[in-house]
Parts: sequence; C-alpha cells; structure tokens
Amino acid sequence: MARPADPNARSALVAAARKQFREHGLQRARIEDITSACGLSKGAFYLHFESKEALFLELVTEFERQMDALFERRIAEEDAFFAKGGPFRRNDFVDGSERLAALVAMQTRQDTETLELMWAMRDVIHVLINGTQGTAFDGVIWQAIDREQLRVVDAANRLKKFGVIRTDISSQVIAMVLMGTWMLTMRQMVSRTERPDFKALIGELNVLVGEGMAPRPASQAAPRRKPSRPRKSAARRSPRSVSLRKTP
Repeated sequence: MARPADPNARSALVAAARKQFREHGLQRARIEDITSACGLSKGAFYLHFESKEALFLELVTEFERQMDALFERRIAEEDAFFAKGGPFRRNDFVDGSERLAALVAMQTRQDTETLELMWAMRDVIHVLINGTQGTAFDGVIWQAIDREQLRVVDAANRLKKFGVIRTDISSQVIAMVLMGTWMLTMRQMVSRTERPDFKALIGELNVLVGEGMAPRPASQAAPRRKPSRPRKSAARRSPRSVSLRKTP
C-alpha cells in the first residue's frame, strides 16, 4: 500500500520552490535544490508534483483564482450598492455627498485587497515578469494583463451607466491609464522588501485619476457656443472694408 503524502511536506516544497524560482528563474531552478532547501528527497517532491513546471502552474492558477474571486466580489458589492441607491447625480459630486464617500471607501478597500494579494504573490509575479524566458510560461504575464484590461473596460462601462465617471472619455483609454498605473505599481512592488502603505497609495491615485474621471459639475461644463452674429451687409460695412471689395 502506497504511503500517503505528507501535507506539511507539500507546503514546505512550495515555499522552497517559490524562493528558488525567484532567485534563479523557472528554467534554471533545480528540483534537487528545492528539496535540499526543505530537507526532503526528490522522491518526496514527485509524490506531490509531476515537475517543477507543474508546481509553478499551481502557483499561477491559484493567483488567477484569487484575482477572479476578488473581481467577482467587487462586482457583487457594486451591484448591491447601486441597487440600493440608483445612479449618481451631479449634486453627489458638487456637494461631496455621503454616498460618494461610501463608494470611494468601498473601492479603496477593494483596490487595497487587490494590492495585498499582489504583495503576497509578488515572488510569483516576479518570476512571470523576469524568470519565464524559454519556458511555456513566457508571455503569460501579458495574457493576464490583457485579461485585466478587458475587465477594467467592463468596469468602466458599468460605472458610466451609473453616472460615476465621465462618459466623454472612452473606456479603452481609461483602461490603458489605469492598467499602466497598476503595471508600474506591480513592477516596483516585486523588488521591495518592505510592505508599502497601500491605503496612502490608493488615496493618492484616487485624487490623481478619480477626480479627472468624475463627471464635471454643471458649473464647470463646457460653455455652449453663442450663435454667431449675422454678417453685416455691404451697406453697413465700414468704408474701408467696402473699398477692399472688387466692383463689378
């Protein structure tokens, strides 16, 4: 009868593999170094994983699963929020209503949860960015970013429908700006050893990006063009202007 796999051994192998992947990249990481780091044999490794690539695939899949869960929870919370109060009105932005503050607080918490997940999985993200060259995972990070960009487009369209953001800017452009910000944040995060102040970071981004996308109050709306005055007839033109015209 086969001996059951030790669940503690599995978690130890995963922790050791994450360190090896970060330090050496997926291609150069060796199973013997992974097992040596946690005091286990190669046989113990193969009780849990078919290969180092299979182990890394589990890490990537888990990261995607948690990102999906955060996105689905975000949509559910927004649906409940707008079902209760309906679309926003301009006065919500002019007066800085309590409802607007509640929405900003909810979105700040949601964004912070996403950054917390990225921080917890920063070694996996680091490998996806820097350590998958020459493997089947090369380019996976860009596929993930493309998928997130589509989600941002969908989210922007939803917020437009509820009057939260400007409708005169395309959702694709909004997604490009936001995803560029998140990509740089993610890129800087993977090289840090100290946890950033996510709440302060999100607060500044809300000011920088959020205020620019918020619907403009009526007092700040683009002024209507005044109808152009009818051109003066030749009889009412100044003598100088009349003299410049050719006579038949």
